[in-house]
Amino acid sequence: MAVPVGPIDPHREKSPKERKMGCNCGGGARQAITIYQLTLPDGTVRHYYTWQEADAANKRAGGIGTILIINQ
Repeated sequence: MAVPVGPIDPHREKSPKERKMGCNCGGGARQAITIYQLTLPDGTVRHYYTWQEADAANKRAGGIGTILIINQ
């Protein structure tokens, strides 16, 4: 028979395992971040979090840059 568990008390003492954990409290793998890198012919490199931002910046620069998708 399962024992019902109530809400976790935020003021309780943390276990040694919990104290060793970093910001990834779930214990799983970190979620990947996608960055869109715009490279212009003059060597300028800019990073954007969305394709739309990178594409708009490329169009403002005359549409001559290249956009590279980087997964981190």
